[in-house]
Amino acid sequence: MNEPDQTGSTAYQRAPEGVAPGSAIFNVLLAIASLVLAYQAWSIAGFKSLSSAGVFPMLATGTMVLTAIVIIVKSARREGGGDGRQFFGDVVSFRIVAFAALIIGYMLALQPLGFIVASYLFLSAAMILLYRKRLLLTLVISAVSVAVIYGLFRYVFVVVLPRGAFF
Repeated sequence: MNEPDQTGSTAYQRAPEGVAPGSAIFNVLLAIASLVLAYQAWSIAGFKSLSSAGVFPMLATGTMVLTAIVIIVKSARREGGGDGRQFFGDVVSFRIVAFAALIIGYMLALQPLGFIVASYLFLSAAMILLYRKRLLLTLVISAVSVAVIYGLFRYVFVVVLPRGAFF
């Protein structure tokens, strides 16, 4: 139960200082992702000059790598943390994994299918996964949304969107 603070109001209680379930796994995954992004940033232009295109991405990803290391070291000093089963049960649900797979599929489908088809398929699948009701309404909302987004980007912002085999 919340206890009154110095002002007399009840404030939320802070979580205990122990390690959250699965945080070690998440922190290692975060560090690995940061290293991959750092490599990608370095591959833009390397260390050619301070004004090259890759300097800012290298600074940002370098900061990510350093903070990931600091987080891993700090969390290793704390007790607790549970095991990997608790991480995948409590933190990473089926919906999160499925949505991440949808995003990856969208990225891969964008070039061969084009913006309109890939976006419609992604948006429809995402809404079906997350909403799980009224299939016909979901498909219509997806079509209208893609049409509005396409119109805005193509004709208002004059952005050339990827074209695929069909559109």
